[in-house]
Amino acid sequence: METELPLVGMAREQQRLSAAFSRGESLLILAPRWCGKTRLIKELLRAQETGLYVAWESTLHGLLLAMARLLIDTGHAGFLGRVKPGADPKAWVSRQTSIHLKGLLWSAMEKMPVPLVLDGISRAGFPAYRFLQRIYHTPGMSVLATARDLAAMGVLHRLFWDPRHIVHIPPLSEREAAHLFDLAAAHFHLRDLDLEEFREKALESAAGNPGWIIEMCRLATEPQYLAGRHVKFAPLRIDTLIRFAG
Repeated sequence: METELPLVGMAREQQRLSAAFSRGESLLILAPRWCGKTRLIKELLRAQETGLYVAWESTLHGLLLAMARLLIDTGHAGFLGRVKPGADPKAWVSRQTSIHLKGLLWSAMEKMPVPLVLDGISRAGFPAYRFLQRIYHTPGMSVLATARDLAAMGVLHRLFWDPRHIVHIPPLSEREAAHLFDLAAAHFHLRDLDLEEFREKALESAAGNPGWIIEMCRLATEPQYLAGRHVKFAPLRIDTLIRFAG
């Protein structure tokens, strides 16, 4: 759900992540879906202008491929110095085995550590755990990870056993949620609608979840949820629930 809306709230969490990034500290960020974990991480990376952002892959080989391709894209000297990808580096990467890629990635991170962001960890198995365990404990490396909760991470939660290195993202306050709704209503050009009732119901339903607020405002632009200037909230809310449950 990419929008041009500014990041609302999470000032304390932004400071915590920025400090951890500067110190090379590893952190785990936990929050339900659509609560702003990815947006928070990307804002941090944009400000720091460094770091390797990897959206979680369901298989170890997929994760290895994603990391290798990103190291090529970013010109990581520690990785490029150990490989000979030829004229088509990404095609070369796709032909490599998991064992070969693991060795290359370990060596590259040990030679030239770079902050690693693992976004949306879900049901990680032991192969991924064993690979990332070495990355996690490499001197100079830091790992910023996001997940819905510890249970969703699979065995990878073992890396983040210390609660001091876990950041829980709270819901937006009532004031922050109301401000985000106003920004989203303006962004999606909802000024011509009767927003008073929709605003009240949307904020109550969202319970401080920023993704819910933005998605409900986006859906309010679609004709099937409108009756004149009135928003048909019941079907809009049901479809929001369906999307967020997916």
